[in-house]
Amino acid sequence: MSEQDRIQRANLPIPDKQYLGVRPFDARDPAAKFPPITPLRPPKGAPNVLVVLIDDVGFGASSAFGGPINTPTAERLAQS
Repeated sequence: MSEQDRIQRANLPIPDKQYLGVRPFDARDPAAKFPPITPLRPPKGAPNVLVVLIDDVGFGASSAFGGPINTPTAERLAQS
């Protein structure tokens, strides 16, 4: 089982993996070594999902969510 398969995907966003190595004071230190960054890919067959988080919009809420701001594209997305 690959590392990609072991990632828990029940909660979004997926939390960053904790670094358990020694943390140098300066990244320019020649002894500073970090694991390579690997891209996070969805599993095969996963649906395309768009997560939009809008916080504290107050009176600027979009029309797709009952607000006064006209957002026709967001309305089309919400209807489908």
